Amino acid sequence: MMRSQYRAVIIIACLSAMLSLAYAFYYHDRPRADALGYDRIGWNLAQGNGYIEDVANIDRPAEDWAINRVGPGYQFFLAGLYFLFGHQVWVVWVAHALLRVVSTVLVWLIARKLFPDDARTALVAALLFALSPDFILVSGLLLTETLYAAVMLAALLGVLAIFEIRRPATGLTLITGFFFAVALLVRPTTLFVVMLFCAILIYQKRWRELVASLVLPILIVGSWSVFATMRFDRFILTTGVGAYDLWVGNSPGATGGFEKTPEVQEARNTMSHKELDAYSKKKYWEFFTTQPLEFMQLQVRKTTLYFSTLRPGGYWPHLYARAIELRATLAASMLWTIALFVAGIAGALVLFQTRQDLGMRFLLGAALLQPISVIPLIVETRYRYPLLLLLIFFGAYAMTHLGKAKQAFLYASIVLSIATFGDFVFHMSDILEKARRIF
Repeated sequence: MMRSQYRAVIIIACLSAMLSLAYAFYYHDRPRADALGYDRIGWNLAQGNGYIEDVANIDRPAEDWAINRVGPGYQFFLAGLYFLFGHQVWVVWVAHALLRVVSTVLVWLIARKLFPDDARTALVAALLFALSPDFILVSGLLLTETLYAAVMLAALLGVLAIFEIRRPATGLTLITGFFFAVALLVRPTTLFVVMLFCAILIYQKRWRELVASLVLPILIVGSWSVFATMRFDRFILTTGVGAYDLWVGNSPGATGGFEKTPEVQEARNTMSHKELDAYSKKKYWEFFTTQPLEFMQLQVRKTTLYFSTLRPGGYWPHLYARAIELRATLAASMLWTIALFVAGIAGALVLFQTRQDLGMRFLLGAALLQPISVIPLIVETRYRYPLLLLLIFFGAYAMTHLGKAKQAFLYASIVLSIATFGDFVFHMSDILEKARRIF
């Protein structure tokens, strides 16, 4: 029985890699926007020019935008690939495909730990990840999500293993801490999940594991933080973009997304990083204290945008000139998003009521922290990927236990319908404009 399980998961993992490679090499999309920034920083690091985006700023890094890119984990990942194989984008696509293999296996292993007597749910979880249109698409772009999925899943598997072991597990905790450290450098919002893990260890009075879990994050992330803080003359944990993002997503006239008001754009174009950071904090608190009702309404708008099923993740620039393929990608992305949101939330509701074990409670808490860590800042569809990654486990359970989850499916559908309706009301003109472009 287990041999057939292993064979099945290997086939699924290889399928995920082949789909990623086929998509990447078919579209052959060159880096643009954020991806172009990551690419330039990675290549400059590989050449020994330092952590800069524009080589013209090699002697004046304070004027370079690199520190305001989310990172630096993915940029160093690219630097390693470029140092070994040269400045070749296809090398990154191959690396992403291999990471997809690892991630698919990790999804299966985590699901097996969560549902040890339910092999079918574990295979469904692996399939949900491997066949995800959004994760396939993003693996063909130079973006953080593919690397983040792999290191975060590795950390989550470590956490579940630690909770299973009653005796001290210092070595395993050190390894888990390493993966958390890398995940923090890739996506700083991982800090919330790390804090949850540490809080549980404190509650359990597992002091040795607590210390072990923090050693490598403090050494790795702390070293980068000290370097960046000293270089840019302001405190930086991993990236300097936090206050700026707060202001972009929370200002009069803001939509909650990346769209910048004229004031924000002018400040970015004319201020130094240090000035922009201080000014962003000032404007954010000014908005929060002087216009609290508008501030709260904006949080509601961002919440509806985050959970809206009208926002598939397949709307990418490289598809704009391919109308049929854009529509097909959007349709696949929307169907997958709706299915995973509904099934994932339904499964989470059932598991919250029926499971009291620490591993499941941790995973449910980690899922809850995803929107909490994103909505106060900026909401973009790909910022939901960490939540969707966790919903895969709950969704797989709901899909394989339809009888138990029938009522939960109804509740989840109602909640998502309300969010989708709210998104349409709040952002009607934007949605209609995008629909006009597509059709």
